[in-house]
Amino acid sequence: MARASTVRIVALGLLLGLLLPALPGGLTVHAQNYRPPPGPYAPSPGPYAPYDAPPAPRGRAGGPVDADAAMRMLAGRGFSNISVIRRRGATILLEANGPRGERVQVVVDGASGAISGMKVIGFGDKRY
Repeated sequence: MARASTVRIVALGLLLGLLLPALPGGLTVHAQNYRPPPGPYAPSPGPYAPYDAPPAPRGRAGGPVDADAAMRMLAGRGFSNISVIRRRGATILLEANGPRGERVQVVVDGASGAISGMKVIGFGDKRY
C-alpha cells in the first residue's frame, strides 16, 4: 500500500513538473535558491576585447584593401606606430603597437580586410 502511494506521488510530481513550466507564469527553478542579482549586468570583456572591436567605418563595405587601408583599419582598432613590412599576394604583413602597448606583427587578409594572424614580438619599442 505504501509503495503504491509513493509511486502515485512521484508520478504526480513528475507530471506537474512537466506541465507547470509550460503554463504562463510557470515556475523558474534556480539551483539552491540562487537568483541573479537585479540590475543590468553584462559579462566582463574578455582578454581579447581590444582586438575584437569593430574597425572604424571606412565608407565602403568589405572588399579588397591595400596597405594604406589596412593601416587605417588597425589605427581604428587602437593600434599605433604602424608600419608595413611587406605584401605577399593578398596578404599584408604589418608591425604595430597593440592597444595594450605590446609590439605585434599583424597579418591582414587583403581580400577581406580581416586580421588573420597576430604575434607578439616585444613590448613598446623593445623586441623579444
